[in-house]
Amino acid sequence: MLKTNFSNKKGAGKILSAYWFVVLLIIAMGIFLMVYLFYGIPYDVRKLESRILMNQVADCVSYAGEINYSLIFNGYIVENNDNFLETCHLNFKADEWKVEQYYAEVNIYRLADLDTPILTIKKGNSDWKGDCSLQENKEYEKLAKCSEGIFYSVDNLNSQDYSVNNKNNQFIIKVLTAVRKSEKNVKL
Repeated sequence: MLKTNFSNKKGAGKILSAYWFVVLLIIAMGIFLMVYLFYGIPYDVRKLESRILMNQVADCVSYAGEINYSLIFNGYIVENNDNFLETCHLNFKADEWKVEQYYAEVNIYRLADLDTPILTIKKGNSDWKGDCSLQENKEYEKLAKCSEGIFYSVDNLNSQDYSVNNKNNQFIIKVLTAVRKSEKNVKL
């Protein structure tokens, strides 16, 4: 019978250490790749921020389908809306930016006449509105991201001051918002 002595296993240990080296190298590369993907490229949240701003403005102008009575009451414009941002609890000023990075525009139309708005409110840096028209066909990374919403609203139905002629006024409201902030959100 043939006897083998397994007490001397030096060759097997060298092969096993090469496999461990490969496994550790794969794990190290995986960790490096995960960290690079997480911290390497900034997330561009401008489009999402623009949609949130549009929803905030829309809720301020018309909440639950009823138009804000501080803007329009009984079908008539109430004020010139200089304090629109304060009324909607919005702040477009930021100390970290030299120029305003936000723009919001609201156009309110009577349902009978969709060509001429009865009230237009424009707040923020109007330079970003031009970026919205450029993005209709192609997405440009360095331009402001825009969102637009159109919705239906009626007069404040709970009001006791309705006259017979001004009851149930119907409106179409168009909201356009733009957010730039490309210096922080776009890898140049």
